[in-house]
Amino acid sequence: MQKNQNVFSYDHQTPPLAQKIRLYLRALIEVPFYRYGEIGNITYNVGKNILDGVILYTMFSMAEQELKVAAVLGVMVKYAYPGITIVSSTYIAGFIDRLEAFGELRKQVSRLIQGVIGIGIGQSLGVIFLVCCFPPVFKYLFGGVSFKSYVIIALYFLHHVCDGSSQIVEGRVWFKIVEIKIRRGETPALAHNFWVIHTVSQNFQLVLGQIFLWSSLGITTSLAPKLTSPAIEAAVAFGFVSVLVSKFILPTTYKLKLCS
Repeated sequence: MQKNQNVFSYDHQTPPLAQKIRLYLRALIEVPFYRYGEIGNITYNVGKNILDGVILYTMFSMAEQELKVAAVLGVMVKYAYPGITIVSSTYIAGFIDRLEAFGELRKQVSRLIQGVIGIGIGQSLGVIFLVCCFPPVFKYLFGGVSFKSYVIIALYFLHHVCDGSSQIVEGRVWFKIVEIKIRRGETPALAHNFWVIHTVSQNFQLVLGQIFLWSSLGITTSLAPKLTSPAIEAAVAFGFVSVLVSKFILPTTYKLKLCS
């Protein structure tokens, strides 16, 4: 009896960090669906954090010094986000319930891919609104408008509506995809370590995002008087393109039958 208890304890112990990372890498290598989806997630994470580091600092500086609406932007984000969360989470809960009514996993995956495309469209609109808040772009487009203080508020609000709601929906959709492809997959070693793989992915993206956020913020702070410098323009362009294409990587590879 004692022997069986020891075996049970050993088989279910938490793997060390190095083994957790190997499991995550193994999932990327052995599950193409997961690999291309993660590439899209990482691409979005890098691009969005670069844009946040460059645009948010410069936008709030402009909103405070020139437009005098920095406080309004801050309050708007704080009180608008709960509403966005409620609406988005309610919608995606209904979508997942309807999705699970399909017994066949192939049909579920097909509907989930459609959901990813919708997420990509929402995040693309969100990043367009965000880039319009970048001072050189904003002044070029709306510099002659008398009510530009209201324009910056509207643009930033629309960015949060599109990007924020898309991220909430994505969290549920991507989790469902990973659950189907890994938790119910054909590789027992990956299926039995589903939560380990999922957590390593989230932690890796969190650390990676912070690195790019603070790096881009540092570069922007040092070059702030020259927002049209090649380094800042290249950072904004790279972040913009990265976010635009990120969520279409998985649907494209699925359409080309590069993953199944």
